[in-house]
Amino acid sequence: MKLTKLLFVIFLLSHFYSCNNKPLPYTMKVANSLVNTHPDSTLALLKQFKDSINLEPKETQIYYQLLTIKAKDKAYITHTSDSVLLKVLHYYENKKDKRHLPEVYYYAGRVYRDLGDAPQALDFFLQAIDASYLYMDYKLVNRIYSQIGTLYLYQNVYDKAPEAFSKAYQFSILSKDSISMIYNLRDIGRAFSTQEKVDSAIYYYKKADMLADKIENLNLKRIINGELSGYYTKLGMYQEAYKSMQIAFKKINVINLAPRYSTAAQYYYYTNQLDSAIHYYTQLSFMDKYSYKAEGYQGLSYIARSKGEYKKALEYLDKDLAYTDSARSIIQTEIVRKINSLYNYQLKEKENKRLQHQASNHKIWNIILISFLFFLMLLFVTYQQYRKRKEQETLLQQEKIERILREEYNQSLSYIEQNKRQIKELEESLKAAEKTSNLLTLDLLRLQKRNIEKNNEQIIVKQELKEHAITILKKSSIYKKFIQADQGGKIRKEDWEELIKSIDETYPQFTQRLFELYPMKTIEMQVCLLIKIRLSPTQIAFITAHTKQAITSIRKRLCKKVFKREGSSEEWDRFIHAM
Repeated sequence: MKLTKLLFVIFLLSHFYSCNNKPLPYTMKVANSLVNTHPDSTLALLKQFKDSINLEPKETQIYYQLLTIKAKDKAYITHTSDSVLLKVLHYYENKKDKRHLPEVYYYAGRVYRDLGDAPQALDFFLQAIDASYLYMDYKLVNRIYSQIGTLYLYQNVYDKAPEAFSKAYQFSILSKDSISMIYNLRDIGRAFSTQEKVDSAIYYYKKADMLADKIENLNLKRIINGELSGYYTKLGMYQEAYKSMQIAFKKINVINLAPRYSTAAQYYYYTNQLDSAIHYYTQLSFMDKYSYKAEGYQGLSYIARSKGEYKKALEYLDKDLAYTDSARSIIQTEIVRKINSLYNYQLKEKENKRLQHQASNHKIWNIILISFLFFLMLLFVTYQQYRKRKEQETLLQQEKIERILREEYNQSLSYIEQNKRQIKELEESLKAAEKTSNLLTLDLLRLQKRNIEKNNEQIIVKQELKEHAITILKKSSIYKKFIQADQGGKIRKEDWEELIKSIDETYPQFTQRLFELYPMKTIEMQVCLLIKIRLSPTQIAFITAHTKQAITSIRKRLCKKVFKREGSSEEWDRFIHAM
């Protein structure tokens, strides 16, 4: 009903302006006047002109597209493509009138933030700041700096976030926007909390709370105190946390239940009010987000263990681990520390543009000199990128190798012996704890001992299965055929395929893991297979119809290709045996 009335008013305004022979541009202005407060209605209005917009001048079409991007952003509709944005961007960058450019750059940043391209988003936000100096809009600049600060926080560049949020706060003061001032103060406090600057963080949180109180905005007061109570709990300031929590819980917003439950659960747990803690941890376990589910089950596990309910504790612990793993697989950990390099890149780009503009008024030798310097810089950047890529490839390869060796070690007899030593240490700790009658420590030590013993049992079972599989392999006809190949047996292509299948059944994914480390040629893979069944270099040379020296060279070459360094043939053999 409200939407119908709103559209009727818009129709009347449009009809009025049509009398002046300027219908659509003024309609766009009407849409623009509604977009900040009624984005959904604006989208409905714009949708009505979708079919006829192509008949309008290009300027009107582009303005229509800009308003559509703006309305979707205001309506919290996630941007999924930059195709429309690029058209708008290209048009306004080449237009003489630059009034819309700051806003276009701002929404370009918003689009690329939604697309997950943080450096590109930051680049456009900084361009929006530069473009704003000619056409200053305090509210827009406030939003731009706020987005920059948020990007810094999300990218873990905590040292730059307070400055960005402080600038946002300055512009919210200039625009006399109390709501933005409260959010900016909250953001400054949050930024200082990430740097563990406790006094500064609490100061700005309280300042935000006082301003919310001053303008009598209960909703903002609850938001600020909800976050502040969580921070107090983290610091162990439980009395202050309780006061803030009471304000935050006056009227709970269903959308923000999980953070409130998390804060309450931690508060009641650390203040030893376990019944209340159980209630809120249970509520957390019902949340849709895996990280909150994991937190809920972890808390329930701790409480169950403290009560001696070990079966429940293990059940909760299993669920905690499962949801923690799920959360990690979903979250794309984009740890970006490229902000400084990006900023330097922007400075270089500005300098290049200045030099290019200046070069048109200089003599030919100046142009040649600038081109030469640019070429040197390009060579340097290319070399740096090549070197960095090689270092990353080497590091990734080392991680793969270490993972393979670690996985094998974790299933080895040596790991069992290490666990036995750990069990022995725990038994000694248990004896000491029994003397002090510390029940909580006893329970924890027993649980740790039981987990290690269970782990050893699982490894032993896997070792037995592995030994059984090796025995089956050694009794197989294909194994005997290769072992006795020097007695006159002919090795065919089908025999190699059968050997690969048998080895992969005995040592799961053996060939696949080798290919992941290095795309081996046929002869290289054959050498590795024969090393795995422990044939001597002489036997390998005979079967593959190569000299013994050639086999040694292949093993050394594989060592260098996989380990990214020089190595011996014996080192490669040890690695293959360990897989």
